[in-house]
Amino acid sequence: MSCRAVLAVGLLSAAGVHGAPRDGGPCTGQEDLLAIRGKWTTRADVGGSGIPAGDRAEVKARLDRIAKLFLSAYPEPRGVEAAWYRALDARPLLRSQHAYGFQSLYLEWACNPGVHRMLLGDETGTWAYAFVNHLGWFADQQKELTVEGHPTYFLTRRSGEFGGLPAYEGIHTQSSNTGASFSRAILVTRPGSSALLPVTRKEFLEAYLGAVEARIAPLIANIEKSSTDPTRKATAVAQRREQIAHLQQRARVRLASLSPAEAGEPALLTYGDLFDFKDFATEERGGRALVRLDRRYFEAKVPAYVPRFAVVYWRWQRSVPSEAFRAEFERRFDPAALAALLDR
Repeated sequence: MSCRAVLAVGLLSAAGVHGAPRDGGPCTGQEDLLAIRGKWTTRADVGGSGIPAGDRAEVKARLDRIAKLFLSAYPEPRGVEAAWYRALDARPLLRSQHAYGFQSLYLEWACNPGVHRMLLGDETGTWAYAFVNHLGWFADQQKELTVEGHPTYFLTRRSGEFGGLPAYEGIHTQSSNTGASFSRAILVTRPGSSALLPVTRKEFLEAYLGAVEARIAPLIANIEKSSTDPTRKATAVAQRREQIAHLQQRARVRLASLSPAEAGEPALLTYGDLFDFKDFATEERGGRALVRLDRRYFEAKVPAYVPRFAVVYWRWQRSVPSEAFRAEFERRFDPAALAALLDR
């Protein structure tokens, strides 16, 4: 049975609250769901074929240490049954590393109005993750926008701070016909350093102009291969060149107008500006940061299974058990304790 179908009836009622029965017991929809004491269970590992057999034990040991931090942040599940597992397959940020992760889910209890029984959902929008040595949902790689020959990454919107670190909206923050969902993320690195550098305004504009220029040849080649008559081909080629020139014009003018101080400022952009640049944005106007790897961060030689950085990502929805998880997790989770596990 889907958890989403029964979440709404799990809210507390002003008419009175009493302890909730367990799975299969009768219910009225007025139960205190947080009176249900859940428990943690460990599920089977997922993946692992990409990690050499000799390194898997090392990876699992490090994930077990990370798991303790998450379990200690929510030691007594309320209104949910919590489970976690090791995710051993992911694409690493650098080929010299193994990428892996911790994943936890929180299945909610709710009163099913059709049968008037308390049932446990088999789906959930409440999760918490640690993405190790990969960015997961934290950033979207921009292969065409390169700086010094390396791809850039587009972050989600900044949403304040968490544990002394910048916090960002997750991609699961949205509204739909099944209700609202929310998510946040932080990047945990060694204290005093970061694995990511902001792309400057000058760097972005140069990368953008290069990316737009690179589109011309494939576009024209496709036109030349077509069976269109020569006159129409010439017209199509001219139109494509005009479109490309239009995309480049604003960026060229803006690049020429940059003062030395402004050239070094971080580039904050909207998603549309990555492909059709109009001007730089601010955080208040929805501007998001474009970043690149700081390769100096990775200079130390360590075994591939060692965690270099981690993205902590958590999701919740508008229900009593889910919001209780979010509040407790944000109160207790310690990013500094996770940072202490890096490079070991």
